[in-house]
Amino acid sequence: MTNDSDTNGRIDRFNPSRRSLLTAMVGTPAALGLAVGSYQAATSAISEADLETCLVCSLADGQAEFVEDRTSISADPRLLSAHGLSAGQQVRLSRPDDSSEFAVYTIAEKRPEAPEDIVRMSDSARCRLDLGSAELQATTDETNCPGPAGDCSVSDEEFDAEITSTIPNPSLSESEAREQGELIERLDENGSDRIFIAPHGGAVQPKTDDQAEHAADLAGATCWRTKGWGPDAGAFQRWYVPSMALSPESYPELETIADTDFDVAVDFGGVCDTGIVVAGNAPLSTLESVRDSINAALPSCAEQATLPADDGLTGDGLLVDQLGADSVFLAQSYATRRAYWREIATGAAAALSEDVEVTASGTCR
Repeated sequence: MTNDSDTNGRIDRFNPSRRSLLTAMVGTPAALGLAVGSYQAATSAISEADLETCLVCSLADGQAEFVEDRTSISADPRLLSAHGLSAGQQVRLSRPDDSSEFAVYTIAEKRPEAPEDIVRMSDSARCRLDLGSAELQATTDETNCPGPAGDCSVSDEEFDAEITSTIPNPSLSESEAREQGELIERLDENGSDRIFIAPHGGAVQPKTDDQAEHAADLAGATCWRTKGWGPDAGAFQRWYVPSMALSPESYPELETIADTDFDVAVDFGGVCDTGIVVAGNAPLSTLESVRDSINAALPSCAEQATLPADDGLTGDGLLVDQLGADSVFLAQSYATRRAYWREIATGAAAALSEDVEVTASGTCR
């Protein structure tokens, strides 16, 4: 019996040098062909077909900023390139073992990985691909502010996910999208210097798309909105992308107007707080005019619109700030939108168009 260990217990294994290995390969034509083929495979461009799926993994060291982030991911540049994607864009991930489980994420970081198909995200971000979890359904209700994703069956698991760069479905009607739990976008261009938008319409932030459409129709303005639905009450968890992260490159209709210089842009949005806050980077006089016009349209019993106590909803980071020289962001609770979506939209349109008149509503809801 031979002993592969020396007297100190060290195991000696064959460890050829790089030069001796290359010499051996050169001396053997078949081996040389194998070596060259392997080198070419390792250095050739990776196609989308080669990386149809990715491996969803937990965050790595140095990614502490993503721990509480439910909508961001990191991915290898080679994986992104294979799908024609880049950092800052959105991507749709879906579970191959359950086609009903999919969600949209923002590519927040390009991070070299080995292997190159690894995608990293937080535990709560992974739970967005497990909306069938009873615990998630219990904390998600489109009539309330959706709670954070908690523990789920995949929160600490590695699993495969399919990748696609298609975010809104371009071929579905509104009724088909509602039935299939899908996302669509719509654009009505009216050659106007004003635009009303709703980045989170449908069941994501209900009534905001109705508001944008109504205000644009009254004021003869351009209107862009998305409409998303989901299984049960999962639309927000599935489709929500923070407005400051939303990339026009991922929404084809939006991309067609992204470089248009609108004088005024108005975003109908939702918040978890109560009431209506009129914010944005428009001059104070414009914000006050919108506030007063909305309040004139509301019944006296309704909670009145206000300006923000600080500059937390102003600046140049939101999508609406990028679209208009002057931006107005309407932050509204669901209860307020549900009861008075039409009055709020009418008031906003009247503040920005002399052709729209406000008639105070006397009905409390």
